[in-house]
Amino acid sequence: MKHIVLGSVLALFTMPTLANQFDNLHQIEQQTKQAEAASEAERIRQASAERARDEARSAADRRQRAVAQQAAQQKAFEQRKTQELEHKRVQTREEGFEDEVRAMDLEERRLALQAKRARAARTNDYIDAELRDSAARTDVIQSEADSARNVTSGAKSLLEDTGKAEVNRSSRLFGE
Repeated sequence: MKHIVLGSVLALFTMPTLANQFDNLHQIEQQTKQAEAASEAERIRQASAERARDEARSAADRRQRAVAQQAAQQKAFEQRKTQELEHKRVQTREEGFEDEVRAMDLEERRLALQAKRARAARTNDYIDAELRDSAARTDVIQSEADSARNVTSGAKSLLEDTGKAEVNRSSRLFGE
């Protein structure tokens, strides 16, 4: 029993030392856990900060792309607008030219129609002119025929008179 009492006394003395060691171990373990938790919290904070920087960079890139895309769209819109204005100007000019061509065609048709109307209205004048022309040609032919006849009858008279004169001369020479 001595042994038991001695063991118990020793156990009582060693208990606070053992309890103190357990407390120290527990405290070290708690500090390690706290350090790990702080380290984990720092790592999470850094990862969160890195993620935030990445998101900010990504958002800035998106904004920059959006601005570039908007500028490209604005430039394309302005270019389309310029092309449309040029197309309208050319189309207006072509339509004006086509209108002028149509107006000229209509004027030519009107003039041709007026000429036909004038000719139809003066058909009798044209017929009379053609008849006068025909009569004038006939008169020319008649005049040429008359002059030819006159020349031939003059030549005939000359020849007859020349013949009579010869006869008269020949009869005078012998008969007088």
